[in-house]
Amino acid sequence: MSPLPRPDTRLWTSATTQPGQWSTQATVPGATSPRGPALAVFQENLHMAWRAEDSTDSIWLSSTADGQTWTGPWNIPNVGTSEHPAMTAAGLGDQTLYLAWKGADRDQNIWWSTSSDGHKWESQQMLGGAETSCAPALVSFQGVPHLFWRGADTLLTSNQNIYLSIRTATGWTAPAALPGIDSSQTPAVAVLGNTLYLANRGTKALLDNDQWIRLWSSTNAVTWTSRANPVDAYTDQAPTLAAHADRLHLAWKSASGDELWYSTFDGDHTWQSPTRIASFECHYAPALCSFRPPRGTSLLHLAWRGSTV
Repeated sequence: MSPLPRPDTRLWTSATTQPGQWSTQATVPGATSPRGPALAVFQENLHMAWRAEDSTDSIWLSSTADGQTWTGPWNIPNVGTSEHPAMTAAGLGDQTLYLAWKGADRDQNIWWSTSSDGHKWESQQMLGGAETSCAPALVSFQGVPHLFWRGADTLLTSNQNIYLSIRTATGWTAPAALPGIDSSQTPAVAVLGNTLYLANRGTKALLDNDQWIRLWSSTNAVTWTSRANPVDAYTDQAPTLAAHADRLHLAWKSASGDELWYSTFDGDHTWQSPTRIASFECHYAPALCSFRPPRGTSLLHLAWRGSTV
């Protein structure tokens, strides 16, 4: 009898200047996780965060100045999550790195922290009134962090509404539900020009598993408009979005396997036909981020947790 495949929990990266021309996949040294990673650009470096592959459920980070050579991982003491964390840089000159995460194990509270250098973090704080069964999502829009999440689950109910809280000078705003936007997974968010975009897969019920990815946009984070949806984009995980080279880029794990798929949107109404991303495979939600090193070309970076080996 053949041995069962074992999970590949390594974190992988690749990059592209043009759709379809992805560089050879490479691992991030010392980075393994039961979930996917998060990416953010901060202080001219590309940062990655992930959940530890051990019983601590701690959060680890690494960074790269050139998009290829990663620093040795470091962790944030005394915090834990059961999902992947979320990151974004915001504030004057994007000089504050924000991190948000769901609590560990059955803790469905959302926690957050900030750092001025990516290494030393402020004490974690709980976002009041916010609970989720999935990872949250962070994006900087109009200079301030916007935090999105899917509702929490109980033994009898599943709250699949999508919520938003905005960081202001006086603290985070009260959670607000986005009308008509629901999902069984974490939403994906990105900013292109002056517009905030959100992508989400559908809801999941006992007899209905809607895996189709939808796109929404807003110019004020209050009123949301349904946009043209990507063609044949289906996933059983969360999708990922990023703005790069004046287009919106979407990547997702296949709903029927571990293949990674990709499409781009012109910001108006036209989506590129989906293409598979090389032979890369993942088992959880991937991450996308546009990054230009101080000396180098702006590339779209993709990161993901492996599938099986």
